[in-house]
Amino acid sequence: MIGGSEVATDNVLEIKNLHTYFYTDDGVVKAVDGVDVELKRGSTLGIVGESGSGKSVTSLSVMGLLTGTKGKIAEGEILLDGKDIVSLSKEERRKIRGNKISMIFQEPMTSLNPVMKIGDQIVECVLQHEKISKKEAYEKAEKMLTMTGVPRVHHMMKEYPFQLSGGQRQRVMIAMALVCKPEILIADEPTTALDVTIQAQILDLMNQLKKETGTSILFITHDLGVVAEICDDVAVMYCGRVVEKGDVKSIFYNPSHPYTRGLLASIPRVGDAGKELQSIPGNVPNPKYMPEGCKFAPRCPYAKEKCRKEEPGFFRMPEEGHISRCWMCENSTASENDGQKGGV
Repeated sequence: MIGGSEVATDNVLEIKNLHTYFYTDDGVVKAVDGVDVELKRGSTLGIVGESGSGKSVTSLSVMGLLTGTKGKIAEGEILLDGKDIVSLSKEERRKIRGNKISMIFQEPMTSLNPVMKIGDQIVECVLQHEKISKKEAYEKAEKMLTMTGVPRVHHMMKEYPFQLSGGQRQRVMIAMALVCKPEILIADEPTTALDVTIQAQILDLMNQLKKETGTSILFITHDLGVVAEICDDVAVMYCGRVVEKGDVKSIFYNPSHPYTRGLLASIPRVGDAGKELQSIPGNVPNPKYMPEGCKFAPRCPYAKEKCRKEEPGFFRMPEEGHISRCWMCENSTASENDGQKGGV
């Protein structure tokens, strides 16, 4: 079954015209170049694309984790419950991070402190944001870890990360991220380093915890199969921009952008044993040397001269909420921005 449960329509997070650039010695790299996405309260939004498409930089921009790098938000708004958090001070950001917005990463071994016991790490998260005793924080941490389904929780609280399996470490990361009951959980490729059976368990766990805690999830992945399993809405990114977005069903059953079609065609299917998998020709362009016009045109089998010279804006598709940045959609029901150049 494709898609998630029915959810409210109000947005807990809105990213508006986000531009995140990296200022290097070789020039400016436009990693995120005009992104607009909305995360509905209580839902899961999947951000999909190849490596280098800007998915992770978008999530780091939301978390305010670009400090100390050459990256900077050059333009745009990130609205949390309607309040722009881009201009917040480091101290204000620290209060939000882990409390209102939490994040789990692809490789838990590099995210957990190798010389701290599991229980101490989760307790530290609680004490940073809540004025309770250490005993109460420990009880809360143990309860949250129990919710993730790990065995012998009391014993595991006294263990170190190296003593746990990859799946157990990822469950610990989920417990740390959700222990303060944040409004938003950002999951950046959280199942990539795990084997298939553990992946399925982690996805089921995230779906279950979303229902129990009411947390909204921003799910970053390159795997459209995972998106079908866990997400309500999808934004497909390419070269730092969203090229298509809508609810999961309309994207999967009626993809309109050639890039989205290429990603879907590359998914292995049951019954296709022996058949050659399709792939998208070429590579993602160097962000320092972007092509004119549509950024996907050099790899697109349908590209025309107009595609190579003029960049399309968003066009609204017949399905409600489904929009696509492609000149082939020019004759759809309505144009989102009259086909003008620029990012949405």
